[in-house]
Amino acid sequence: MIKKLDPITKKVTTLAGTGSAGFKDGLALSAQLFEPSGIVDAGNGRLLIADTNNNMIRYIDLNEKDLILHTLELKGVQPPSSKPKSLKRLRRRLSADTQIIKTDGGSSMEGYLNLAVSVPEGYHFSKHKFIPLYIISITGSETEHPSDEMHANEHKAPEALSKFDVESEPANAINIEPSNGNLNPDGSASLHFGRTTPSPVTGRINCKVYYCKEDEVCLYQSLVFNVLFQQGVSESTKGKITLSYLVAPKVPSGTPELAFSK
Repeated sequence: MIKKLDPITKKVTTLAGTGSAGFKDGLALSAQLFEPSGIVDAGNGRLLIADTNNNMIRYIDLNEKDLILHTLELKGVQPPSSKPKSLKRLRRRLSADTQIIKTDGGSSMEGYLNLAVSVPEGYHFSKHKFIPLYIISITGSETEHPSDEMHANEHKAPEALSKFDVESEPANAINIEPSNGNLNPDGSASLHFGRTTPSPVTGRINCKVYYCKEDEVCLYQSLVFNVLFQQGVSESTKGKITLSYLVAPKVPSGTPELAFSK
């Protein structure tokens, strides 16, 4: 959502968005954005909005009688070149607090890696929250605090999503897709692998796990699953490899490191 704050009256009004994530142009109050994270005054009453998760630039013309949310059309702009399919090699230096889990990948030439990260009772994986983007109205000489009309959840920072990315060694010996992404709300993810050579190969799945205790702090844990694939057998069935781990706060407090307060 895009909101306007008048520092004199302390009144907050909605300019665009419904509070539900999506992509929809049209009348501003019924249009949808997906995590707007930046706004620029382009002059002549036009506001440019970085609609992050839609990968679009949206805009509002404040001179219009009925505000309309538009999508900026970029003409003559070349799309970014596609990334190479090959996975990154194992060059990342792991931090001291990274938990490393070694797993036998077997001899299958193709199959699935099923991530299954879990948290203790009383904890949950951090949940993505949408927070409105505020505009300070330039009608006074000082900026004051927002009014009490704002709901409490509009003050909270967004919780981070748990995510993963993939590396391999040697390079080009295996394809694992997707090569990066977010864990599902239950800590799971399914990745397909296909080996290009029967030679032994190591696949590494790096996970950044963010989890929270109800109404308290959120914690971070770095995990690495090292999957050691053996000499491949071409006639073997598709492999199904489960990569499971239960994250938990360490005692004494201090690790895992505090990611953010709720």
